[in-house]
Amino acid sequence: MQTSKMVSDLSLVAIDSKGAASTTKDDSGDDYFMKLPQSNSQTPHMQSVGYFAIDENLRRALAREMHTTYSVDDSELPFQVHNYYSLSPLETVEAYTPGSVKQQAIKAQSISDGRHYTLNRIAGLQSGQKPELGVIDQWRQVQNPNVAHVHEAFITHAFGDNSLVVVHDYKPLAASLVSKIAENQVPASEGFLWSIVLQLTSALSAIHAAGLAVHMLDAATVLLSPTNRVYIGSGGLADVLSMQISPSIEVAQQSDLRSIGQILRVLLNRNPENVVAVQGQPPMVMPGLAYSAEFKELFRYLNHHVTPVITVEDILRLAGSRVLAELDAARRETDLLLDNLRLEMANGRLVRLLCKMNFITEREDSAGDSKWSETGDRYLVKLFRDYVFHMVDESSRPVANMAHVVGNLNRLDAGSPEKVMLMSRDEKSCLVVSYSEVKRCIEGAYQELVPSAQAWK
Repeated sequence: MQTSKMVSDLSLVAIDSKGAASTTKDDSGDDYFMKLPQSNSQTPHMQSVGYFAIDENLRRALAREMHTTYSVDDSELPFQVHNYYSLSPLETVEAYTPGSVKQQAIKAQSISDGRHYTLNRIAGLQSGQKPELGVIDQWRQVQNPNVAHVHEAFITHAFGDNSLVVVHDYKPLAASLVSKIAENQVPASEGFLWSIVLQLTSALSAIHAAGLAVHMLDAATVLLSPTNRVYIGSGGLADVLSMQISPSIEVAQQSDLRSIGQILRVLLNRNPENVVAVQGQPPMVMPGLAYSAEFKELFRYLNHHVTPVITVEDILRLAGSRVLAELDAARRETDLLLDNLRLEMANGRLVRLLCKMNFITEREDSAGDSKWSETGDRYLVKLFRDYVFHMVDESSRPVANMAHVVGNLNRLDAGSPEKVMLMSRDEKSCLVVSYSEVKRCIEGAYQELVPSAQAWK
């Protein structure tokens, strides 16, 4: 095994005094986790290895979402319903309308496109009840980041009864406000309540502009994600069930807007300071002393029928500068995601380099020459591969140094003129070449393979 050393310092990544980055496993048993030691000797131009990878908090959040998305819990649900399979129960909530509707949320994967969706099931339809499935075409046109998009609706007997299923986008780790409150996972700050109001207002504005109404908007049908994103998850259910809840669409839309006030009452009711006891009357929920005058005015507007008609414009006027705060938060999140996307795009270039290197090394050519990868430019590629991945220390122990790998692959991708010393495994030959020369060798050898690869198809 080789013990090659670089001619120039590794300035793109920070390593410890032994030339190796420390690696540990985190407490959760997560995938490979790297943590570099803190060193006062790190110069300003040096970057930690984390600089080249996705933000750790974001990576863990996405990993949790992915794990949740692809896991399937044991249940008595059928394996396949309609065009969806691998059914897994999410939660069952009861939405209160005139009467009540028990709604079971089920995660499932589509046969058509492989994506995951939420199947919102209403069980036990009466034999004479005929849902209006055609109204889903109107709901399908509603596009808003705070509305779980509606895809289709169908009747099925796969659950052993006559069930209605409305298919929405699946939102990983999102759950109803009711369950989040029960698990004490809902913030109590005024800023969070303003965010809830503005997100629901945005969603209702899009729904009402399409000439529709939710009809059954409450804490059971509003979803909350771990990042405090709010989604209306019951779009289309009331319409499909032909519930004559309101005499007109205008009245139904007013009921939707007043439901925001009802949701605020549920959230405020968790704190005894927001409950006012009046002699001879049921306790009243009112924002306590900790809340601003603007929020109290909004609460009265939504709950006390100060005006006969509630409008989106009035809600935004009362929100004032909070709208800008919500926009700023959305833009900061966008900037974070774009910054990490750029890093992953760069990492994608390194993956392509690795693929080309592995296409070349340890293989024969199309004519059957077993020494093809050991001669000419291909041999230089092999030496570089060994230098990056097969290093050993002074005691011939393997060195798994991610900082070394990332730094060298970045230099190779950039075609750096810096020199690197490559040594054969028997240490009898030594070459000093630039990264740009190694890159040219990789591209040349890969292009030799391409015509043959086309012929193999």
